[in-house]
Amino acid sequence: MENYDVIIIGAGMAGISAGYELAESNRVLVLEREDQPGYHSTGRSAAVYASSYGSEKPAVNALTKASGGFFSNPPENFSVQSLQRQRGVLFVAHQDEIGALDKFFQNLKPHNQQLELMSGSDVSKLVPILKPEYCVKGVYDRDVFEIDVHALQEGYLRGMRHQSGTLITNFEVTEMRYQNEQWIISNGNKSYYAPIVVNAAGAWVDELAKIAQVRPVGIQPLRRSAILVDPPEGPAVDNWPMVVDVQENFYFKPDAGKIMVSSANEDISAPCDVQPEELDIAYAAHYAGEATHLNIQRVEHSWAGLRNFVQDRSPVIGFDGEAKGFFWLAGQGGYGIQTAPAAGRLVAKLIQEDLVPDDLGKLGLTKELVSPQRLKGR
Repeated sequence: MENYDVIIIGAGMAGISAGYELAESNRVLVLEREDQPGYHSTGRSAAVYASSYGSEKPAVNALTKASGGFFSNPPENFSVQSLQRQRGVLFVAHQDEIGALDKFFQNLKPHNQQLELMSGSDVSKLVPILKPEYCVKGVYDRDVFEIDVHALQEGYLRGMRHQSGTLITNFEVTEMRYQNEQWIISNGNKSYYAPIVVNAAGAWVDELAKIAQVRPVGIQPLRRSAILVDPPEGPAVDNWPMVVDVQENFYFKPDAGKIMVSSANEDISAPCDVQPEELDIAYAAHYAGEATHLNIQRVEHSWAGLRNFVQDRSPVIGFDGEAKGFFWLAGQGGYGIQTAPAAGRLVAKLIQEDLVPDDLGKLGLTKELVSPQRLKGR
């Protein structure tokens, strides 16, 4: 019998960032069903950091803003390399989308004074492969950074272990029960005990809740796919910004000398080791051909990941309210990487003191905004 203060189930970015924060003053165990941490959504993310992201969702925006300082100035010895690189993002519109682009600019400008409106010619100068007839206007945000997901993950793991936190992989939870003020977590062969369990199982959070006989939160995994293609001949593309259609029909960005393209699809999926479908690949290539001069002869690589949402598309972070010691860390959607530093601190503060960190509170985050009790039927 091995006892811990907190057991976290799921070693994606959410689970390990929470483990890192909790391990400073708690005996923490992180359990992962795969043979490596971050195998699913974390390892397949095209992560960027934009401080104004989620401006329409107070919880997401507060967690995003409160995470920025960590990426630009991480703790000493956290990582041997920078966690971020300036990328910028360019939102583009064809003739029929100009109204949507202008509205987008007006809504976001109060939250980000660095936004620039661009003419079609300026757009073409910034990213020469864009077709002038497709991209007639743009909005450029230079204050957007690419996040080194691998460096961030390794920093959290190294820091958690340094504080005596433990990670166990290849552990598929088959039994969970609350008994004598302890959660008992078992895979049928080995059991671990803790008064608090954190459900950070990504697309599988509701499946895990069912094992624990806890009411689910209604997680919906959505498949998003991407392809990797060769860049055009000529100057290097590494310094180009990420390009996003203002209606989010597609996006592309440089990726290690190649170009990553996605149709930004959101297709309902069961929790699984998701793979791209042929139609996803075809749509990505189609949109790239419509908007750019890319001549895609072959797709070098394709992949898919799951973005997990609840009904209001804000994260679920907090104690269940019905099942003692059961803590939810779920529904990060497409912003789990860029909110991980603040979300990890929020988890630790809620578990240890039932409080929201001061900086998050000043940004408008309350327990109610992320609590599982806010969801219909709970």
